[in-house]
Amino acid sequence: SQAPLTAIVNGQPSSVQTINLAPFAPGIFSMNGQGTGQGAILDASYRLVDSSNPALAESTVIQIYCTGLGAVTNQPPSGSPAPAGSLATTTTNPTVTIGGVPATVLFSGLAPGAVGEYQVNSIVPAGVASGTAVPVVLAIGGVTSNTVTMVVR
Repeated sequence: SQAPLTAIVNGQPSSVQTINLAPFAPGIFSMNGQGTGQGAILDASYRLVDSSNPALAESTVIQIYCTGLGAVTNQPPSGSPAPAGSLATTTTNPTVTIGGVPATVLFSGLAPGAVGEYQVNSIVPAGVASGTAVPVVLAIGGVTSNTVTMVVR
């Protein structure tokens, strides 16, 4: 379905725009802010997975930061941070592929302490080829995200 949207800046409204609404619109955040290249992907120590901190197949747990994963349990009030104690998990499970290999998803939900940001935790699977730009994609509800990259050694 659709809904009208108007932005108000300094008391001045914009023209009305019609936007499409959908239950899922996954998008992985990237370091360049354009949705391409190095993904906003951290390891379990909250360090960026890049050339100075590559992921290892079969052992590295990664945190993929994204948007558009839909409804969650324990929904916080609008504009409030996601709870850290009783996690807000997605009601639909996403899939993650790294280098074209399906990865095990350990958690999917709102990033604790963040407002409107999702986090998907996954293990880098065995069989992923090493590289400096290994593609990472997630899908949920039949909708596929943009492709970002990460470093795997």
